[in-house]
Amino acid sequence: MIKDIEKLLSPKVLSSQLYLESLTHRSASNKNNELLEFFGDAILGFIIAEFLFNKYPADDEGSLSRKRSYIVRKETLSKVAKDFDIGKKIILGEGEKKSGGNRRDSIISDALEAIIAVVYIVDGFEEARNFIYNIFKNYLEKLPADNDLKDSKTKLQEFLQAQNCELPNYETEEIILKNEIYFKTICKIIKYKIHEEGIGSSKRKSQQEAASRALEKINNMDIKS
Repeated sequence: MIKDIEKLLSPKVLSSQLYLESLTHRSASNKNNELLEFFGDAILGFIIAEFLFNKYPADDEGSLSRKRSYIVRKETLSKVAKDFDIGKKIILGEGEKKSGGNRRDSIISDALEAIIAVVYIVDGFEEARNFIYNIFKNYLEKLPADNDLKDSKTKLQEFLQAQNCELPNYETEEIILKNEIYFKTICKIIKYKIHEEGIGSSKRKSQQEAASRALEKINNMDIKS
């Protein structure tokens, strides 16, 4: 069920000029949410790190980092933004409106981080912490298992290290698909004669896709770890 983010905000926040700026995309005005988004990103990262540090005292740094990355990544932020229908509130320039900017993950997640900054600035640290706990509640309570949080490149590297095998070689190049720039990566593992391809909108995504396919091939080969 979609909720209204404004029901979680104080009257002081809702009446502030900063709140208006938090919802304003750079395409609409020079007074936009870019700086607030930068600040909100740092606040979110700290508060989530604090939460995880207290809740998982037995975890090592790598495990806590993976949990934090899962919560603060753009994919999770955009899901939270959609949960609260933030896209409908964002002020866009005409070009961004026509291209569906109010549904774009990067734009709505940036606006959410900007709102977090405004809550911190106007209402203080405790209210910002409570606000973050409220909007991320479902994700904080249902964190995936630690191994599921490892990305494909990490899983592949750990498997190969356990086999005393050379690490994979990633060869990435820029390509054009449908008049847009993409990246193609070949993941090579000489020992197992693996040569898998991944394509993505960024180098990272293409490498992760290639690593995922290499892992799948290894699993099909039934190599014991």
